[in-house]
Amino acid sequence: MAKLSELKPRPEDESFLRRVFLLVFVGTLLTVIVYTHELLLLAFGALLVALLLQVVRNFFQRRLKLGESLALTLATLLLLAVLGLIGYLFYAELAHQTEMLGRELPRAWQSMQSRLETGAIGRLLLSSLQNRSTVTFITNEIGSITKGSALVLFNLIIVISAGVYFAADPKRYRRGLAMLSPKSYRPLVDCTLGEIGVALKLWLITQSVSMVVMGGLFALGLYWSGVPAWGALGLLGGLAEFIPYVGPIVAMLPAFLLAAAGQGSLFGVFMTYGLARIVQANIVTPLVTGRVVSVPPGWYIFLILGSGYVFGTFGLFFAGPLAIAAYTAWLALYSRATLGDEVDMPGGNNRANADTEAQ
Repeated sequence: MAKLSELKPRPEDESFLRRVFLLVFVGTLLTVIVYTHELLLLAFGALLVALLLQVVRNFFQRRLKLGESLALTLATLLLLAVLGLIGYLFYAELAHQTEMLGRELPRAWQSMQSRLETGAIGRLLLSSLQNRSTVTFITNEIGSITKGSALVLFNLIIVISAGVYFAADPKRYRRGLAMLSPKSYRPLVDCTLGEIGVALKLWLITQSVSMVVMGGLFALGLYWSGVPAWGALGLLGGLAEFIPYVGPIVAMLPAFLLAAAGQGSLFGVFMTYGLARIVQANIVTPLVTGRVVSVPPGWYIFLILGSGYVFGTFGLFFAGPLAIAAYTAWLALYSRATLGDEVDMPGGNNRANADTEAQ
């Protein structure tokens, strides 16, 4: 039987074993990300909710001189009220549009049916539309959408609930994550997690301001352009600002389609989105992004694409904060801690300040 001392790595083998351990660790981490990406996204969403609640809680504590628990309770109720208002606006607009479609669709169907019956290709298309398999497919898709909506609502409840727990005792969870690293690296990991938290807080604040301003500009411009459902489209445009680059482009499509179909001024829609982008680039962005980590645009685009590739479609919704977190970790762990470079971290380069704010 071999002695324990004989199994101890020799000094000349320690460097090799360290590299092997690093490769195994990276491979295990990538495997966990691939197989548990949905759970990780929920946890990251809960982290964002917790950071947002901390920002609002700190505001209530400073302005209203409230205790921590009461301020967190008010912040949670305010978040639920905002989400409820958004849901109500979408529901009210959806109910209105459904009622309108209930009146207009039968007439439109009869008109289209009479036109299709005049040609051979039209009759073939009409026969396909009336096919039972087509109706079954549409019914199944509606059922899938309903199930998906219920799943999104269930996940939202989980994210908000976990976010409240994270916000109530952030130091406990942060130190728990730091404990996963080797003992000698725990202070560095804990500090980096604090700086990531500060960066995400600042990003959330700036994005919230940008979403409100852009949503208001979109709604006002679409109203003047005569586009129906201007309130819902403005709200959609504001919320889409959460997804950098991709979101605003997708949010523009419904308004352009409505205007192209004759429901509003197409020129007015172009002017609305064009002027809103000018205001955002020259007024909103310079005012609210002074202390935020500035991710180079080229990196930003590839980080967004990478989020979508690794985490799927829902990864795009968290692409912005994921990019901020990844870039901040790169600056702190590689550029500063490994290479020794001087880097500008969010809120200044003071580690103690970052640690205090993240708590």
